[in-house]
Amino acid sequence: MPNLNEYLGSIISSITNARVMADIQTVKVAEEYAKHDLLKHFAVPHMRVGDVELTIPVALDALTEKTETQYQPIDNTKFNSLMYKELTNSLGRTSLPSKASKALRAVLVEQTHNLEQALRMQQDMAPVTEYSQQAVRQLVQLADEYQLVSRESLPKLNIEQITSRLVAAATQEIKVLSQRKVIENLNVIAESHKLREEKPENIIYIKLKISEDGMEWQQMESSDGQISRRLLPE
Repeated sequence: MPNLNEYLGSIISSITNARVMADIQTVKVAEEYAKHDLLKHFAVPHMRVGDVELTIPVALDALTEKTETQYQPIDNTKFNSLMYKELTNSLGRTSLPSKASKALRAVLVEQTHNLEQALRMQQDMAPVTEYSQQAVRQLVQLADEYQLVSRESLPKLNIEQITSRLVAAATQEIKVLSQRKVIENLNVIAESHKLREEKPENIIYIKLKISEDGMEWQQMESSDGQISRRLLPE
């Protein structure tokens, strides 16, 4: 069964393709008009799609939902301090040399910013694992660069264990602001012969109005003489 968004998208795409075919035919007609002594003075017929109104019957087949979560803003100062402490402790140290410390703190500031954006976009806790993995990879690089542990000890660092502890510490600091259930996937029955088998009360009618908004290439010249082409609304 098709997804509702795919089904409606295919209808809109078909109408767009119809306009493309009409434009190609217009070009062919224009070429014929240009060759004719009399027709070359006539306007070339050109079809535009106005408002297309459709009433589409469908029946719901399967519905799945997902939970979207919004998180409270991260207290960056506290969060980065805790992550710094967790990473430093994983090296068996309580502090780092000045340059290494600044480098690690800079990495955490950048990655925490990326984490906040990812949480906002994905609305689940999956980005915390990626954040932790990246932070640990950076830690290992800094440990090697600044010789924070001996060469012999570096390969022995338990990366998975450090990452797991960082995930746990980060997860504890990220608080949920709100949650709501939304439709993730909606499958519909659209075939005529199957719709006839459905009870009338199971069928819904989608009213869809499509209006054309054409785009065209326009050539522009800047003050320094450079010419550029942009695709702009007609």
